[in-house]
This record gives sequence, structure tokens and C-alpha cells, in this order.
Amino acid sequence: MTTGEPIAIIGMGCRFPGAAGVEEFWALLESNTDAVIPVPPDRFDVGAWYAPEPGTPDRLISRHGGFLDGLHDFDAGFFGISPREARTMDPQQRLLLHTVWEAFEDAGVPPSTVRGSAGGVFVGQATAEYADAAGPAVTADVRAMAGGRLRAVTSGRVSYAFDLRGPSLVLDTACSSSLVAVHSARQSLLTGECDLAVAAGVNAVLSPTDAVAYSQGRMLSPDGRCKFGDSSADGFVRSEGVGVVLLKRLSDALADGDPVRALLLGSAVTNDGDGSGLLLQPAVSGQAAMLRTAWRSAGVDHVDYVEAHGTGTTVGDGVELRALTEVLNGLGHSGAPVPVGSVKTNIGHAEAAAGIAGLIKAVLVAEHRTIPASLHLTAPQDRLTGAPVAVADRNTPLRP
Repeated sequence: MTTGEPIAIIGMGCRFPGAAGVEEFWALLESNTDAVIPVPPDRFDVGAWYAPEPGTPDRLISRHGGFLDGLHDFDAGFFGISPREARTMDPQQRLLLHTVWEAFEDAGVPPSTVRGSAGGVFVGQATAEYADAAGPAVTADVRAMAGGRLRAVTSGRVSYAFDLRGPSLVLDTACSSSLVAVHSARQSLLTGECDLAVAAGVNAVLSPTDAVAYSQGRMLSPDGRCKFGDSSADGFVRSEGVGVVLLKRLSDALADGDPVRALLLGSAVTNDGDGSGLLLQPAVSGQAAMLRTAWRSAGVDHVDYVEAHGTGTTVGDGVELRALTEVLNGLGHSGAPVPVGSVKTNIGHAEAAAGIAGLIKAVLVAEHRTIPASLHLTAPQDRLTGAPVAVADRNTPLRP
């Protein structure tokens, strides 16, 4: 049973490693490009933190990541922000303002027409590393602290700049933050709380601190490559990015003459509880239950492609693939395996922006009717043998 009318994606904007917009993002995916690079010197001195021996205290295991060009570029005057205030703003806020504007342009909706409306803003953000990287400048006064340290300001910055007067929330659920933002935006539209919603995720890598912690936990790939579904998978690589989707109820989008790039038919948010027995380890039971709930919400009875979380960690990939297998078998899937892929093999793990990177990729797959290859697959994991899913190892047409 579906829950509520479809939600239309009427516009999209993004900046990911190797791609300064939606068209460039598709070109990167279609050409099977790996956009991971060595850590640029303007982020931090990776040489001072790197050690090749796994588990070296206070050191990181990888020299690589997915990084944006022009991270610090910002047209402050365009948004009515003074140069002084702009210098103390977290680059994630700057990126988001530009990309939200681009999403409105993509939708053909002049931002001036939504000023004062009940527009909602839902942003997935999990880090605020600029405060540590910039030092005392971001705590010089209240305005500087708000711009450089407080994550809660990120959504408010968008609401203020575009004069949107609906809900304005920053959501932190770690890797799922931006997809929970999309879910929350959908719920807000269905309840009538807002009439238009900006759903987004953003991430910037400005400090080695988190990478050091992930290295100690053996979560990062030493060679900086996410190898989703491969027997050599040995961790993920951190990356930056921002993605935005502009949402409306389908009836409103059609009435307003908006382009409809894709439809959100359903969504679900759940938790594993103690299903895995470990706080930080996912559970097959929890992920399978979430998939069933989401697909039931959407009225799904068959699947042509799955864009996976797909971080390239042995445990995480195994749990996700087992959950997909269980649910697809429950749907009575037969015939050729369902292709599954992960954008993290192209751009790395954008953390709070990872989910929306996958969503935007999925929309582009549907529009172009092509499934791009998931990279770094040389020897698929044994659990894929005979499974109803198979990692896409080459560009293939999407089933009609």
C-alpha cells in the first residue's frame, strides 16, 4: 500500500569530485571515471599524518580522498553577505547556497517567486571541520561562531537567503543524513507543512581528525578506493560533495508546469536496534526490514536497478548484499540478477552527502536509461554467486 501522492523531483544541483554540476556528474559516471586524488595541500598536510603501517597510533592509512575544485570560492556579494562574514562561514554553507540556486535554475523556478513561501529546507550534515581548521577567527564573535561552528545554521542560512518560511532542519544520522533529509522533506510535503522543499546533503574534508579515527578502526582503504562487492574490498575513502534536490507534490508540480525529473513513490526510516549486537555494525535484519517498509510504501513489486550504500567495507557490503538478497527473494524475483552499483567507487564516500549523491545518480540512470559500471570490481565476493543481485561491472542498458 502506498502512502500519499508521489513527490516530484523538479530540479537538481550538485558538486562532487570531478564534477561541477549535474551534467558533468553524469559524464563522469558514464565514462567510468575514478575521481579520487591525493589530499590537496590546502586541506591539510597529509604527509605529516600518514603512516603505511595499519593501526599506527595518531596516524592515517591513506593519502587519498575525493575533493572538490574551488572549495573556498564564493560569490558573497551575490547572496548579500559581507566579505568579513564570508571568511568565517563554513565552506559547506557557501557550497550549499550556490548549489541550491543551481537547483532552482535547473527547475526553471526563479528564486524570487518563492520568497516568503512555506518552503522547507532539510539538510544532511554531519561534520563542521572548518572551525578546527580556521582556528580563532570563527569564534571571534557570535556571528562568526554561528557561521563557522554551528551546524544548525546551515539550513537557516538557506532559508534566510531564499526567504523560505517553512521548516528548516539540519539532520545528522551519519552516512544516511542526506537521505533522511529527503525522507523528512517528503513527509513535510505530504502533511502540507510545506509546499516546496529543498533537500540536500553536504560534506567538506578539512581536517585529518576523522580519517585518523577511521584508520584506527581499520575502516579506510589504504589505496583510497571503494571496492564495492569485490573480494579485495578493504574500506572506504573520505570525500567531499554537495547535492540538492528540489521537491514538490506531483499535483502541484504539474499544475505549476514544473519539469518532473523523477518521482519519489515512498521512503522509510528505521533503526537496527541491537540487531547486530554491536552499536556501530549494521544488521541484515534491520536493513531487510527497512527495504520492505520502503518498497511497500512505494508500491514496488519488482526492481530494475539498486543504487547501494556500497562503501567497500567487508562487513557493510556483506550486510547490504545479504539484505537485498533476502528481500528480492521474498518478492519472488526470478531471471537475471538485478544490477547493483555504488557511486562511491567513482567519487569516494561523501559521508553526510553520500546518500543524495546516490539519489542523483539513480535519477540520471533513469533519465539516460543506462547503468554505469561500478568500478574496482575484479573478483566479486562469493556471496554474490547465485544471488538475485550482481554488481554492474560494465555500462549496461536499463531494462525498458
